[in-house]
Amino acid sequence: MKRLWILNHHSGLEGDRHYELAKEMAASGMEVVVFLSAFDHQTETYIFEKTVTIRKVEKGVSYVWLRTTPAYHGNGTARILNMISYYCLMRKYENVFYEKFQAPDAVIGSSVHPFVWENAWHIAQKNKIPFICEIRDFWPLSFTEIYGWSRFHPACLLFSLLERRAYRRADAIVTSMEFGCQYLEQFPCVNQERIFWIPNGYHTAEIDRVLQDESVKLPKELDQYLMDHWCAVYTGSFVDSERLFDMLNVAAYMQEHGMEEVNFAFIGDGHLRPELEAEVKREGLKNVRIFPRIEKSQVAVALSKAKVCIAALKDDRVLNDLGLSLNKLNDYLYSGNPTVFACNSVNVVGESAGGIVVPCGDTKAYAEALMKIYHMPEKQRRDMGKNGRRTIRETYNYALLAKKYMDILKKCTEKSTPGEKERP
Repeated sequence: MKRLWILNHHSGLEGDRHYELAKEMAASGMEVVVFLSAFDHQTETYIFEKTVTIRKVEKGVSYVWLRTTPAYHGNGTARILNMISYYCLMRKYENVFYEKFQAPDAVIGSSVHPFVWENAWHIAQKNKIPFICEIRDFWPLSFTEIYGWSRFHPACLLFSLLERRAYRRADAIVTSMEFGCQYLEQFPCVNQERIFWIPNGYHTAEIDRVLQDESVKLPKELDQYLMDHWCAVYTGSFVDSERLFDMLNVAAYMQEHGMEEVNFAFIGDGHLRPELEAEVKREGLKNVRIFPRIEKSQVAVALSKAKVCIAALKDDRVLNDLGLSLNKLNDYLYSGNPTVFACNSVNVVGESAGGIVVPCGDTKAYAEALMKIYHMPEKQRRDMGKNGRRTIRETYNYALLAKKYMDILKKCTEKSTPGEKERP
């Protein structure tokens, strides 16, 4: 196994799943190429204007940005057209990529969307190599459960067709969700031997270096705020799925009920930022500050200076019960501080005893959990943080996950030539 291609429309660099896995794989001598969109899903802007942009981002790791169109906001027709654009550009420039990188020995097609599975299968079939179907979002299940679309909606019918085709064709199915196998069991073409769990991980060694050498500094205003206050900290995207207004409601409740010991720092960016700032001003929340997005290494420093980390999810049992794999929780639990997480499904915060899990949308319970941590003896609070940190190191460490992934690839290549077993 010398060369691996990874197709992931919404991949990224530092901290991203495939960037971190690729670095570990490259350290073992593999050449990895990641194909992604030049349209940034979070900022809704183009990173590059050229149709194809190629960069070597690490030794042994190259990135290919495709200028998918059209630009979009939200999850309507334009986003689906952007997905189709990815498929078309991959097909159009596929031969160019062979000339640039040589044909791969295996290919991973990673959802968000299922069109990448079609691309990956075509590459696998053409080169007689293993096709790995990676699932980070179940489609069309996400459409029907999150957005309430009918399963007979044209997009759902199309995605259902592509989903079944991918599961039939794949030499291995990798899911980032711990209990994703429970969903996959409904498909007669899928057997347990082809299903593997590889969660989103964490680069513990890099974060350890950042915190030990103390070379990474925070913006002065943020650093001062964390030093001067007992802070509950949120870091990440300001988007609907993160339930930021639920956490603002907790801050409002605590201010109203005299729980002035806890202050809140929201660090990040996204399309909801103006609304969040307006809400803080409208409600007169003196216990909340909103700070701009910071780099991944700075996130580790900020969380280490927090007293507690905070997150919330929508109560979506159908999806969440398949298993959560949130990068944010890895950041939080490895910080060494407790996490308060609003979630109604099994999750790593509860399993690790690295914090307190409260029901979704229960403002009072969330506030009481924060106050419970505030009044904890320091040793108890630190022990709770150590529990979470230990779980991330032993289960979610990217070095371990990359080795597990490479073992899967090795098993696939040892089987009969995949190009000979068309599963139409």
